[in-house]
Amino acid sequence: MSETSPQPASTRVAVFVDYQNTWHTTRALFVPAGSPTWHGHVHPDRLGELLCRRGLGVDPARRLHTVQVYRGQPGARSSHKLVQAFDRQKAHWEALAGVSVHTRPMRYWPDGKHPDGRQRWRAEEKGVDVLLALHLALGAHYDRYDVAVVVSADTDLLPAIEEAVRVGKRVETATWWASPEPQRALRIPGRHLWNHYLDAADFAAVEDATDYLAQP
Repeated sequence: MSETSPQPASTRVAVFVDYQNTWHTTRALFVPAGSPTWHGHVHPDRLGELLCRRGLGVDPARRLHTVQVYRGQPGARSSHKLVQAFDRQKAHWEALAGVSVHTRPMRYWPDGKHPDGRQRWRAEEKGVDVLLALHLALGAHYDRYDVAVVVSADTDLLPAIEEAVRVGKRVETATWWASPEPQRALRIPGRHLWNHYLDAADFAAVEDATDYLAQP
């Protein structure tokens, strides 16, 4: 009787998406100026699968384990229509297998007046990068992934990346690329981080062109 060979363990790939960084960059690089605000969004699951496939040549055992999305959540000082669109998009993404969306409340600052005299507010993300960094570092310590792919160029994430590498995890990065101004990849001293450069064709493959503002 022949013995069955043991199946090789899969390499769990976790993708961490700094969403505001992604949206602003894809709009700047790939979306025509003046386009509606819903242009520039991406499907988290498609982005995760793309980044997982990029490493199969080096590690055929790679499997997408999870996609973690981090973004600010609009509040009462944003328009009701914008809040509803955000909620629809978030619900759609969270219904996708393996995708989790983590939010922090947006902070608002006075920003002049509307023509009718109402207060205008400027929204700003606060704590989103800290939350991503926390999950990246804790995930490494609690062995929740084998490979982390960080989709961001935010240097505030470098300490968490260094910590994940220190405990033995492989960390890769992903940045959006278009000549003449490619997004700068993250780097840590003494280590080579494999960066996935994502171009216009990659964006087209993962774009979420749904107009969530128009949905009832």
